[in-house]
Amino acid sequence: MATTPAHRRKARQTAAAWRWVYDDPRWALLRDQVLSEEPLCRASCGRPPTVVDHIRPHRGNEQLAFDRANLQAMCKPCHDAKTARETGFADGGRRLQHTARVTLVCGPPCSGKTTWVREHAEPGDLVVDWDALAVALGSPHGHEHPAALRPFIAEARDAVLARLDRAHNLNAVWVIATAPRHADRERLAPGANVVLLAIPEDECVRRARRDGRPGDTIEAIESWWRVYRADQMTPAT
Repeated sequence: MATTPAHRRKARQTAAAWRWVYDDPRWALLRDQVLSEEPLCRASCGRPPTVVDHIRPHRGNEQLAFDRANLQAMCKPCHDAKTARETGFADGGRRLQHTARVTLVCGPPCSGKTTWVREHAEPGDLVVDWDALAVALGSPHGHEHPAALRPFIAEARDAVLARLDRAHNLNAVWVIATAPRHADRERLAPGANVVLLAIPEDECVRRARRDGRPGDTIEAIESWWRVYRADQMTPAT
């Protein structure tokens, strides 16, 4: 479908609504930092970078906008091509569809997140599960992962989630995470439907012991609840 004046007008209005990010003093400092740290375009074209790109589009989300880990240096041609794919105006202006229902399922360890998703997901749905990614990347245990692997697990998860901003044929996406803070949930899946399995702490501990979970699982459960309760008491800004 060709672009229309209405499509172009809406795109301009959306860009204007996010303009505040680039007028914020923090952006100039981050931009200079990224360009000084990365001498070549991250798209591997070999050209020197002139633009700082958001790996995962921020869509006005403050955490994504100013997260150094979400930034990369690119040359303008590579950046423009990436932006066209993300906004859906690629292939000569034909609008690409990439909408899917995203559900973030979160809660403490042993709250039944994976089981809940298994019971609700349909064949062909995308399931993004930290533990499953860890095992796929070499972790010897389903619930306890070597510290050296964790940065790679995080990057693999974030890369999959970033791919959702490009054209695809998915109907539903399920993201499994502990995410005790509201900010954690918003960073992982902005605008997603959130299912919070706040299973009581003593029940999660009972399940951990019953299932023979690793020794630090109980500590992780207690930590989740401490952070969650503190976050609930923090006034929204």
